Amino acid sequence: MTHPFALASGFTNPEIPRWQELAEKALKGSPFERLIGQTYDGVPVRPLYTSVDAPNPAEQTGVAGQAPFIRGADSVRDAFLPWDVRQTILTPDPQAANQTALYDLERGVSSLEFVIDPTGNCGVVASRVADFQVLIKGIFVALATVALDAPADPLGAARALADAVPEGDRATAKLAFNLDPLAARMNGQTGCSLEAAAGFAAQTQALFPMATCLRADARPVHEGGGSEAQELAVLIASGIAHLRAGEALGLSAAAVNSTLLFTLAAGPDVVVEIAKQRAARRLWARVLDACGVAAPMRLQAVTSGRMQTKRDPWTNILRATCACFGAAAGGADVITVLPYSSALGLADENARRIARNTQLILQEESHLGRVTDPAGGAWAMEALAEDLAQAAWPLVQEIERAGGLPTALDQGLVQAWVAQTRAARVRDIAKRKTQLIGINIYANLDEVLPATPAIAATSTPATPLPGAIPPMRLAQDFEALRDRADSLSPKIFLATLGALAKFSARAGFARNAFEAGGIKALGTDVAHTDQAALIAAFKASGAQLVCLCGDDATYEAQASEAAAALKAAGATQIWLAGKFQAPAIDRNLFAGADILAELTHAITLLEEPA
Repeated sequence: MTHPFALASGFTNPEIPRWQELAEKALKGSPFERLIGQTYDGVPVRPLYTSVDAPNPAEQTGVAGQAPFIRGADSVRDAFLPWDVRQTILTPDPQAANQTALYDLERGVSSLEFVIDPTGNCGVVASRVADFQVLIKGIFVALATVALDAPADPLGAARALADAVPEGDRATAKLAFNLDPLAARMNGQTGCSLEAAAGFAAQTQALFPMATCLRADARPVHEGGGSEAQELAVLIASGIAHLRAGEALGLSAAAVNSTLLFTLAAGPDVVVEIAKQRAARRLWARVLDACGVAAPMRLQAVTSGRMQTKRDPWTNILRATCACFGAAAGGADVITVLPYSSALGLADENARRIARNTQLILQEESHLGRVTDPAGGAWAMEALAEDLAQAAWPLVQEIERAGGLPTALDQGLVQAWVAQTRAARVRDIAKRKTQLIGINIYANLDEVLPATPAIAATSTPATPLPGAIPPMRLAQDFEALRDRADSLSPKIFLATLGALAKFSARAGFARNAFEAGGIKALGTDVAHTDQAALIAAFKASGAQLVCLCGDDATYEAQASEAAAALKAAGATQIWLAGKFQAPAIDRNLFAGADILAELTHAITLLEEPA
């Protein structure tokens, strides 16, 4: 016999107006709208959702009356392996790559993705069947999926892997050939044609019934700086292009879907990433419904490369954990966590161990896979997923009106979308509207970076084909300044005015800002007795640059005179933390200013010969 247990007993019924009243009180005069975030597609992310916000199932973008967004085809998942833990391998030597693969399998990963690069700059040097036989030696392909990422010659690598599998193992071999001509095109690579990829799938499905042959990978949009709706639209349009190519060869929509792996990037915003994956399932269900097919989407999530930083790389562990959490709760069938040092080069065993253990801990200790659809029914997740799907669907239609994704790429339609969103991201990072811990805020100038083998951090070709979407890292512009600063040992003197309580807030702000460009801030906590002491401290610092720090009242009384005295004492450039202006003050530093531009100006001054 069960007894009802009222979790909310003892609490008064919540009232939305009362909650909003308390929220506005906490904002201390700021508008309530400040709590409402917004994606780059204009989709609002509200601080509170209620049952009113939950979409009507009959009006959702997915198939009415169904739940296409739950993980995979089964309502009950393996409690011990709720998603496939996949790890990438870039070790150039095939034999060493095989040993790395076996080592990773022994320590908890359940599948492997070999990055193939004939040059060895960013992947395994493998092209012949014998090379692939070495790669998969000792791997039970009926248990552990072997996947490929072969941008230089995807079809050749797929054929070589297929031939490398013993004939007796082919019926049970779990392979992912991952032929994706459209992602190759977006990455500026030759790849293979859609027709050739579909032809390989048609020939291979009977031989390898447990394998997937095709991939619809929207990561180039994400890595290029695109938005969630743009990434979703390209994902679905890529899937549609594969359906058309398969249909031309006599493959049914169900047959193409069964051999197709969808791949999205997973960023650090847990809420948005959960919603994005649920939106992807809604959208694809709508496409399949139009084809008369009711089948699940097989979805892989790979932690974002653009969020990876070279400076303070250990913060990447936190970013990857958030991304993995969002991917798992969002229902990904396969998850790949990039090592925290992947932006620096080839990851060592420590970085790889942390990457795989991130997934294992979320599976085995946090039990994320014990609930089939953990976000299902949550008003926030349902509403945000539907909003993202609604934002993406018109973009899918625009791609289709252009003639499909191949034609849209030829016309530069998708590239223009991504470029526009990328420019907005760059502006927000420069102004620190988007904050990157360890990069444009809270930089650690005393860090010692981990040593990594000399290998390219990306498989993007040195000379990509026209029409490629260039990848980015959000931290790259600030890190470029840090690289310039490394050879200068730059510093700036913070000329604090008045009492500590008056200048500490702006001094902290100025230090945080200048050190994001590798410029050491001196005198942050020093209160000077008079102007003579201030000038003496400036001369003792050996700095050429100065930033005045104080409150508004102190600026009115002292800033002009102090700036003139500092200029007379040898200061070559004077900033002021705030918006107060005076003849001897050259530039202003304040919240909302283009911090990257200010730092670039400072570094350029210091690079000029005396």
